[in-house]
Amino acid sequence: MEKEATRDGGRGRPGPAELELARKLFEEGWSGGQPESPLQFLTDDVVMRDIAAHAGPMRGHAAIVEFFGPMAQFLKVWPEEYFVSDDGVALTWMAYIHITNDHQGKENRGKWLCGEGMSRLEFRDRLVSVEIDYWHGGQGICDDATAHFQARRALSRAELGATTGSGDGQ
Repeated sequence: MEKEATRDGGRGRPGPAELELARKLFEEGWSGGQPESPLQFLTDDVVMRDIAAHAGPMRGHAAIVEFFGPMAQFLKVWPEEYFVSDDGVALTWMAYIHITNDHQGKENRGKWLCGEGMSRLEFRDRLVSVEIDYWHGGQGICDDATAHFQARRALSRAELGATTGSGDGQ
């Protein structure tokens, strides 16, 4: 069986264009603040799974907007590291959800719930056609999502591997 094209006009391993698309999907799409922000990076028939937050696959733009819409304005998902295979791209990321109520305790209103995760992406026609998200949910709370993420970026590979997404008051 012939392998489906991962890039327009070619077959094979994803390259710089797919890595840039993956970055934009997370930095501008999932972190874009609007329910429709990620759609520009996804095929119309995209299949998405969120292992921790959704029981089954979501198919197409409408299903993703329905799932993602209520949290879009509160969510930031910033990529950390990319891995390329013949079938697609995997990336690690940190997710931050702005806490706007007392569900995480009154003392945490205005802070950020944070957690690490990883996604596997497949591509078709210069868009993401499959996204599978693996994560365990929130792992901690931090004061400032940007400061927390920048502090993670400053860690050595060994230090980063020894941490979790837990907040430490940053």
